[in-house]
Amino acid sequence: MLLEDERAHECAIRNAYADRLSSLRRDERLIGVEPTFEGTSLRADMKTVDSSNTLRIWEFKIWADHRSLGQVLTYLAMERKNSPGRKVRAVLAAFEFAPEILEANEILNLGIEMVPIPPKLRLAGFVPAVEVPAAEMPIIPAIPET
Repeated sequence: MLLEDERAHECAIRNAYADRLSSLRRDERLIGVEPTFEGTSLRADMKTVDSSNTLRIWEFKIWADHRSLGQVLTYLAMERKNSPGRKVRAVLAAFEFAPEILEANEILNLGIEMVPIPPKLRLAGFVPAVEVPAAEMPIIPAIPET
């Protein structure tokens, strides 16, 4: 259940980012969310294109770690395979990045864009700014259906 909840939060954050793309990344336009790759069942989170016709394949995470890096590299390979001759870049967007993946990206010259998600979008995915113990969470009253 936790993974499903996290995925739902990431999707909500991705959708909020996509809705604000024109103000967050003025040079890009949205091609689509959850684009698939020909011949696979894989889906990236988002695809954009900029004014120089560079495609970007996006992966959104609350916390980006080594698994996120593998995921976005796979999507990059699939898009490059399906778009020969076209410039394609991978983007990993997250609130926080494991230091090791930032270092790996730099040392290995992977060229992945590491984009910090604006903190104001945390609420889109119901992700608190700090971890709150369950005992301190507000009690939400049950509202009977009519």
